[in-house]
Parts: sequence; structure tokens; C-alpha cells
Amino acid sequence: MPKLKSVWVVVLSLLLTACGSGGGGGGGGSSTSTTTTTSTGTSYTAAAAIGELLTYTLDTTSLTYSYTITESQYGLTGKTGSGTLTANGDGTYTPSGAPNARVAVLPNGLLIGGIRETINGVSRTIPIIGLSNPVTTMASLEATYNAVAVRCWSGTCGTAYSTFHINADGTWVSCPYSDYDADPFGCTGRQIGTVNSLGGGKWQVWNNGTDIGTALVFASGAQKVVIVDLKDSRVGGFGYGLTVGSTKTAVTNADANGTWRFNSLSGISSTIIVSNGTYTSSLDNYQTTYTLTLNSPWDGLVAPQPGGHAILAGSGVYVFENAGYFSIGLKR
Repeated sequence: MPKLKSVWVVVLSLLLTACGSGGGGGGGGSSTSTTTTTSTGTSYTAAAAIGELLTYTLDTTSLTYSYTITESQYGLTGKTGSGTLTANGDGTYTPSGAPNARVAVLPNGLLIGGIRETINGVSRTIPIIGLSNPVTTMASLEATYNAVAVRCWSGTCGTAYSTFHINADGTWVSCPYSDYDADPFGCTGRQIGTVNSLGGGKWQVWNNGTDIGTALVFASGAQKVVIVDLKDSRVGGFGYGLTVGSTKTAVTNADANGTWRFNSLSGISSTIIVSNGTYTSSLDNYQTTYTLTLNSPWDGLVAPQPGGHAILAGSGVYVFENAGYFSIGLKR
């Protein structure tokens, strides 16, 4: 959604170049900065779009940040980074280690940002999304969610949209490209599994005896957000990457209207402005208006022109996919 026709080919080519370096194996790289963050910042449990888990500490008083990768599919476990922040006029921050990304936080505990790491020999800016107060009780997980995902297998990346349902007993059902509420037993490509607590608000996700990822769940009022760090290397499995879901609730103009800041897997950070069924993007130097259809193809998803699927949740989370393009963001 946050791109205009004049940049569509460029964005997709950037993504394909970035995805070509993924898919497991070793990796590494030096710390993004030698600056040390003070201990007074807020700590977030976060997931990166390529399938990494990390702790990310943000101090908006001293304008510093730091992070540690706690789980990696690319040999980066234990890798640390830190640096300084530059405050921007729109309430976001530019991290010194990934200057083409933006860090933004919401009072409810959601964070987006970006880290720069070397993945299979290629230095990349990777978008992240994090929570400061994840849900820790099994009963709190129960709901039906819309989801948008980016998934990579052996260097090939793709995107998808779906619904999934988590029961109070920790069992789950996913319906790729279809609505769980319409037919929970006949949904396209139906998958089932379980989750169990790892403590500290982290949840282990199982499918057919395989640990496919780690989930984080956040609650903002009646709406929940699920983040799943995917690490499934099976052929035909869920792949490496990131799934972002939000409670399946009909979206209104009040939810969607406003300015949304995003970071994309192709390395672009920008904004879109939504107003009563239209949106404009700042990726071009001139203003072009496109339409978007709320609650399409079902409640809670948004269908933008010229294509793709988005979540513009009342909790303030944004996620979008279109033919391999993937971005995550927050309402500003």
C-alpha cells in the first residue's frame, strides 16, 4: 500500500535483492556502534523480519539505544549493537546504526525500529517490531486473528495473509488466504498446532512435532497483537521470517484514519496518510491519492489499490504485504 506506481518496480527489485541473501547458514558483523546505552531505558522484546529474536532497549532521555540478538537463524545469537538516536520532528528517532530506518514507540508498549546486520555476507537494514509488556497467561491468548507474514526458504522470500485462531487450552488453527470464522474445518491449507509458555511472555509454537517459532502477544484494550518469529526450515514449512497478527475485528475509518510510519524489508522508511477510504504516500515528490477498501476480503483486513493486504489495527499496529513486499509500522 505505501508505494506509488512510479516506485513499484524499484521497491520490488530492492526486496528481491535483499531476500536473495536469506535462508539460514552463518552470518555475522561488527556492532553497529561503540556507544553504550544507559540502564534507564525501556526494554522491549522484539522480532526482526528475517526471523531473529532480540531485546531492544530505548532511552529517549539520553537518546541512546542498544540491543542483543537472543535467537538467530543466521549465526547471530549473542550479537550486540548500540548507538545514538536523532530526534525527528514527527516524534520518531533515527538510529545511528541504521540511518535509513526510523524508531517509533506508542504509549501502549508497541515499538518499531530497524537494526543493521550482516546476513550471509550482505549488510542489510532489518525492520523490527517489539513489545514492552507481553501477555503471560494462556487464557489471554484466546482469539481469532488476521495475520500478514513474510517467509523465506533457502534464499527465496514471499509474503502471505491469513487468519488463525488460538484456543484457551493452547491449541491453534491457521487458515492461509481464508477466513477461519467462515469455515474453521474446511479452510484452505488448514494447519494445526499448540503453544506452550517459555516464561517472560514468550510462547513456543509447535506444528506437527516441530518448533516453528516463538510468539509474543500484546493486549491494548480489547484488541490483541501477536508477533511470531518464524524459524521453520522444513521444506514446505513456515520458513524463516515474521508473522504479525491482530484480533479479527472490523476496522472503521476512525481506526484507519491518520498518519502511519513504517519500515520495510526493502530498506525504505516512510509514511502513509489515510483519510476516509483514501491514502497518500510520501515516497514521491508529488501527491497521488489511491483508494483502499476496509474489511476486505473479510473483517479486519484492508485491500489497497493497486493490490495487497494490510492491517491497520485500532491498537496502532500496521503491517502490509503485496507480492513479496513487506512493511511494518505504527500510527503516529
